[in-house]
Formats: sequence, structure tokens, C-alpha cells
Amino acid sequence: MTKERTELATPSLSGLLDFWLTKCVNGQPPAPETISPVDLRPWKDNIVVFEVIGDDAFVYSYYGKALAAAFGQSRLGATLDDLPPEQRAILLPEYDTVRRERLPVARIHTADFGGRQRSWERLVLPMSSDGATIDKLLVAAYELPAAKVIPHPAGRLPLPVPPSTVKTPGAPA
Repeated sequence: MTKERTELATPSLSGLLDFWLTKCVNGQPPAPETISPVDLRPWKDNIVVFEVIGDDAFVYSYYGKALAAAFGQSRLGATLDDLPPEQRAILLPEYDTVRRERLPVARIHTADFGGRQRSWERLVLPMSSDGATIDKLLVAAYELPAAKVIPHPAGRLPLPVPPSTVKTPGAPA
């Protein structure tokens, strides 16, 4: 993995990405068993963990308290299929990209949440138990104050990539 990366707007997400990078071995996503709940304590309220079942089922196996409070409920045990179609249409391609490319993705998403315009910075981190298949996703999200929202032209922020998978800038993510 490269040491250079785009700075995230949220310091907590930067810290989580730095932590995740320390768990990567030979440019590969970390194994879930190398990350303990104690390791994730600084971010625990703002993360969700997805178990990836088969080719396209994502099951919430952990749902942080701050996210449950912000969205009015915990989705623990639910799947992406339980989300409204418009939310699923945004998340499923993003999670598929992370699984396929085996790389983190970050983005700022602004939308109407419960009748209020809100912006969230999100970071999706892949994990692999067997070194081949991405079978868990660690997703962190932090709400941005209105003054911090800086739109990114592609909606995603480039993140570190293993040297063997460096892409040309502007190539599709």
C-alpha cells in the first residue's frame, strides 16, 4: 500500500483508514480476525460491519449507536434488501466496487434525511478471511457540519492502492 493518500474531511475517518492500512499485509485487505473490537473502540459508535453472504447479500452484523440514533433505528440483522430502493441503488454498486477492486472507497453524500438536508462522509473498508474473497465490509460514517461540505467532482475520494493495482487518474472507479 502506498503511504500517500487523499486527506479525508473527518479526522476520525483518517484515523480509521490509517489503522486499516496497518492491518493490510502485502497490499491485501486485512483479515477480520486481525481486528478486535477493542481496536475499533475509537470509532465503534459510527461504524457498521457487513457480513457478505454469497454474491450480493449484505447483512448488518454490527450497527453503531451514533448511527442508530441519527437514523432512528439499528439495522442489526437486516440486509441491504430491507432498505428503500433509492438507498439500495446507491449503496449496492459502491459495496460491489469495494468487493471487486478490494480497495477502500470514501465519499461525501448529501441528501434529505428525515426531512432535513444532511451530509455524511463515509468510508468503506474491505476485509477478507481467506485472502481471496471480500467477506466483510467495515463502513464508517460521520455527519459533516454544513461548513465542511466540499463536493468532490466524482463523488468519491481516491484512496491508497496496492502498487500492483495503481489506476490511471480519472479511470472509472
